[in-house]
Amino acid sequence: MDVIVPVEVGILSGVLVALALFVRMAVSAGTTRSLQFQLAAFLSIWSISEIPRVLDSIGAIDLSPIRLYGLMVHAVSMVLFALFIGYRLSKFVIRGGK
Repeated sequence: MDVIVPVEVGILSGVLVALALFVRMAVSAGTTRSLQFQLAAFLSIWSISEIPRVLDSIGAIDLSPIRLYGLMVHAVSMVLFALFIGYRLSKFVIRGGK
C-alpha cells in the first residue's frame, strides 16, 4: 500500500487541531458531569489514539508488533462508547428531554 506522506502529515495536523479543540471544549464545560465534558474527554482520548497510527503509516514508528492489541483496544473502546451514548440517551429520554 502506497502512503502519500504529505497527506498523512495533513491528517496528523488535523488530528492535533481537533485535539486542541476537544481539550478546550472540555475545559470550558464547567463540570465533569456535563455531556459536553464527557464527550470532549472521550474525543480527546480518541484523537490521542490516532497520533501513533498516523506516525506508523508514515514510518516514523513501527507498531506492527502490537497491531492486534491496538485493534482489540479499539473494539472495546467502541463498545464502551456505544454504552456511554446509550446510557446518556436513556437518561435524556427518561427525564423527558430536560
